[in-house]
Amino acid sequence: MTDAGAAYDRHVGRYGAQLAAGLVEVAGIRPGQRVLDVGCGPGPLTAALAEVVGAGLVSAVDPSAPFVAACRARVPGADVRVGAGERLPFDDDAFDAALAQLVVQLMDDREAGVREMARVTRPGGAVAALVWDAT
Repeated sequence: MTDAGAAYDRHVGRYGAQLAAGLVEVAGIRPGQRVLDVGCGPGPLTAALAEVVGAGLVSAVDPSAPFVAACRARVPGADVRVGAGERLPFDDDAFDAALAQLVVQLMDDREAGVREMARVTRPGGAVAALVWDAT
C-alpha cells in the first residue's frame, strides 16, 4: 500500500471496512452486478464490492493518484482510474450500482457528483452514498 493509503487507513480505515459492508448491504449489491465506487480512496469500499461481485466487475475512481495506486494494490483486477466524481469517465448506464463512501460531502459540486452517479447507473439500478453527519 502507498504511504497515502497507509495514512488514510490509520485515521479513517478503522471505520472503512465496517461502513463499506453496511453500504454494500443497504444498496442491495448482488453477485454478478457491475458496480462503481466513486471516490474510492485506498479502497475499503472497492474491496467490499469485490468480495460480493468479483474484482473484475468493480470499477473505482478517485482524484488522488496515490489513492488510486493504493486501491489498485488492495483490489487487483478492479478497474481503478484517476478521475473526479463530478465528471465520471464512464458511459451512460454502464453500471448496476454506483456507490460513494465518505466522499460526496467533499465534492466541489455535490449535485453534479450525484447526477454523474445516476448517469452511469442503468435505469432501476442503485445509487447510494454514505456521508459524514456535519451536525
